[in-house]
Amino acid sequence: MDDRTPASLHEIADGYHQRLAELRKMQQDVQNVTATARTRDGAVSVEVGAQGDLRAVHLGPRVYDRMNPQRLALTIMELAGEATREASGRARQITAALLPEDVAARLRDGEEDLSAFLPDAPSFKDDLPD
Repeated sequence: MDDRTPASLHEIADGYHQRLAELRKMQQDVQNVTATARTRDGAVSVEVGAQGDLRAVHLGPRVYDRMNPQRLALTIMELAGEATREASGRARQITAALLPEDVAARLRDGEEDLSAFLPDAPSFKDDLPD
């Protein structure tokens, strides 16, 4: 090995750790994505996460005067779908810059955790001379 090899290995390890930190931040950002949809009159609003997980439902004080239970249920489902499309679009934008689309889709859909795609951290950095 020449004198540049240890420095190069340090650079590779540092690059790996930097990329890993970026990916973990991206995963956290995706988990924090929410979107809210509401009726025109604001009587019903729904907040969901990027995977369509229902985070909150808000019903105005007079919503039962305006809607029967079946209409209210349908409205909540429609709003949840609308909000999910918006949230998943935001999550797609976040992941697009760093991941191939098939991997990003599996993460957004909750099929995989980011750690499933990451190799173990390189161990050679600690073995290199300073």
